[in-house]
Amino acid sequence: MPDFGGWEYNLVALNKSRPSHLFPPDCHLSQDRKPKVVIIGAGLAGLSCAARLTQRGIRTIILEATNRVGGRVRSEVVEGFTLDQGFQVLLTAYPACRELLDYPKLRLKAFEPGALIRHRGSFAMLGDPWRRPSQAFRTAFSPVGTLGDKLRVAKLRRSVSRGSLDELYTREHEPTHARLGRLGFTPAFIDQFFRPFLGGVFLDPELETSSRMLEFVFRMFAAGDIAVPADGMAAIPRQLAESLPRGSIRFNQCVEAVEEGKIFLTGGESFEPAVIVVATESTAAAQIVGVPQLEAPWRHTVNHYFATDKSPNNGKMLMLAGDEYVFGQQGNSAAPGDRVISNVVVMSDVAPQYAPPGRTLISVSTTQAAGFDVSGEGLSPVRKQLSQWFGKGAANWEHLRSYSIPYALPVQSLGNITPPLANGNIILCGDYCETPSIQGAMNSGLRAAEIAGSF
Repeated sequence: MPDFGGWEYNLVALNKSRPSHLFPPDCHLSQDRKPKVVIIGAGLAGLSCAARLTQRGIRTIILEATNRVGGRVRSEVVEGFTLDQGFQVLLTAYPACRELLDYPKLRLKAFEPGALIRHRGSFAMLGDPWRRPSQAFRTAFSPVGTLGDKLRVAKLRRSVSRGSLDELYTREHEPTHARLGRLGFTPAFIDQFFRPFLGGVFLDPELETSSRMLEFVFRMFAAGDIAVPADGMAAIPRQLAESLPRGSIRFNQCVEAVEEGKIFLTGGESFEPAVIVVATESTAAAQIVGVPQLEAPWRHTVNHYFATDKSPNNGKMLMLAGDEYVFGQQGNSAAPGDRVISNVVVMSDVAPQYAPPGRTLISVSTTQAAGFDVSGEGLSPVRKQLSQWFGKGAANWEHLRSYSIPYALPVQSLGNITPPLANGNIILCGDYCETPSIQGAMNSGLRAAEIAGSF
């Protein structure tokens, strides 16, 4: 988050030039015009803020511009398959999630620790011997990386597990690729494991992301499971919403301006709360409070879903592109665009509820550009590479849906993780204020609630 020098900008000025179609006219206002806290946005940050305030007995209203909760965390059902929009997972070690979510009610389904990695035309397993001791021998002799690389993974795991998260966020940092090189990992191991793995997590194949994110992610993977709710990732915001008093969330409520401590909706109706929490993504927050510098750049993703009758792999593991992910750096003769897959997961092996009985759901994440043609010719390189991985039958898998998501993760330098920014009675929160993750969104909401509760 950039340092705004004490917020010397005018936070309540609104860019009046925004097109009116951004604010549908179907907004309705409660008679409760002076609640203590009004939260703009029912994503994970806003819902977490409301949940904490509700626990403290503080009356809260959330204004949500759409007709659903969750923000960028959403799922839909297509022909009986549950499709998360973009490959998303929950790391059960996230502290904010442990604090606010009821894991048993989410019916979490965990991935098998470790990964299957493409190596010279086949899959090699790189296991997690700390959680699956039986994988130790096979991992030690895996052709992916040297024995020294695997010992360095153990050392990195110990290092990131020390101290608090707040302390981790203040450590000296540098680009992830530079940190991995300085830790002694071989270039081949960085390219075959870290680049497809962390590149998929950060949506940053070049690994320019801060090494603090490397340490944060590695810590979370080491301390808990990778999982998805049985009913899809949208079950997470839905559970948070269901914990709030009836009527706390007002859908299709379109904020036109925030001025002098008041929230104005399309049509001229208004709220005058004691505290305003702006829990939207950074672009909307920048417009609402009139500070363009708040707007963060974004990373994109393109995700495809396929259906078939039989799982191509029953291991419940993430399958990484490995040496195919960095063909340009390894002298591979493949042309750019021929190998676009980042990772593949058989979602119905991890969570059978994601697919109808007798059917298999496969998620394919790619390095294709946002806005890329996700049908027709856009699927050709994906199908070609899937056929190389799983045999010719993969070319005939049923294509269910593709998602090109230009605003998947905000780019956060982690140069200065601070409590949510506040000015007067306006508080900002969202994952762009912390780590670009579910933890970052929810924890920023919790911290905003602490500030709001003190008014």
